[in-house]
Amino acid sequence: MFLHLGLSFPTGRLSTAIDRALAVAGYVIFPLAFVPALLFAGPRELGCDGCPTNLLLVDRDPGLAGAATAFGALLYVVLFTVVLARAIQRWRATGPFERLQITPVYVCALLTFLLVTVARAGAGEAAWWAAFISTGLMPFAFLGGLLRSHVSHLDAELRERLEELRASRARLVEAGDAERRRLERDLHDGAQARLVSLSMLLAGARIRAKGDADLEGLLDQARDELQTSLAELRELARGIHPAVLTDRGLEPALRALAERAPVPVDLRADTEAERLPGPVEAAAYFVVSEALQNVAKYAHATGASVTVRRSRGRVVVDIADDGVGGADAARGSGLRGLADRVAALDGTIAVDSPPGRGTRLRAEIPVNA
Repeated sequence: MFLHLGLSFPTGRLSTAIDRALAVAGYVIFPLAFVPALLFAGPRELGCDGCPTNLLLVDRDPGLAGAATAFGALLYVVLFTVVLARAIQRWRATGPFERLQITPVYVCALLTFLLVTVARAGAGEAAWWAAFISTGLMPFAFLGGLLRSHVSHLDAELRERLEELRASRARLVEAGDAERRRLERDLHDGAQARLVSLSMLLAGARIRAKGDADLEGLLDQARDELQTSLAELRELARGIHPAVLTDRGLEPALRALAERAPVPVDLRADTEAERLPGPVEAAAYFVVSEALQNVAKYAHATGASVTVRRSRGRVVVDIADDGVGGADAARGSGLRGLADRVAALDGTIAVDSPPGRGTRLRAEIPVNA
């Protein structure tokens, strides 16, 4: 029965013909292998002079009894060898998690089988006691293997769900970036183009209105308001998704961002010649954009520095300022949103902002090129 359980562990089913054949062989060999020897063995041959009469004795013949005993032991050895080979084959064919499950069961089962074989071959009482102890430990090996099985399956399921969650978050970020790019193109090609055309029409109307001071004043005022609206719309389009980021890449987009910043920005961008993946570029850009906005709004800083570099398969973004410090990422929705965006790419954000000593924000984003 232990052989059957070992061969069917952990599913409880004998899945192949060879496993079923070995189980049947075990049910035959274990109880019957030494029965032929009993037909010719008396108490002395059985190693027990004071034992009752052997009811199976047909004709006492020590030679035949010894030969039958040797044949039974040979059947044990052959079965053990085949089972050992099969166990090694199955063990090699399994993955790391499955090996954690089956190793204690296989080791204990094979050890018990070996000890029983040695004991049945006439190794003495010590071998029988060792076999009994090993047999008593086998249920614990099975329980340990089953526990490992459940834990490994749970771990694998959790890993799978985590990967699904990461993939889902990455798809959401990518979809959001694609929608940002679409909105930016629509604003650039639609609303901005119409406003520029309207500005040109107003300029033409201004030329035709010469001599009418009131009308000239109204047209000038309308054109100024239109230019203001156009500038705000361009700024809105850049905030949604800057065209320069899509067309030219991260470094030119960061330089344009630094030039518009209200405080001097020392920019050092070393991202190598090739373009980064789109989601990585967008995440790095918006990290810098949000950080510089916070510098302008809250830091009371006289300057800031931005460093972007690639290191060991990751893009590292550092933004530091000399402001008042005391920033708390937990209280700012902007930084929380950036943390979610970066986390969707398996990245991390850390903020160090001791009061009175400025703020340093560091983001690390893996690059799966």
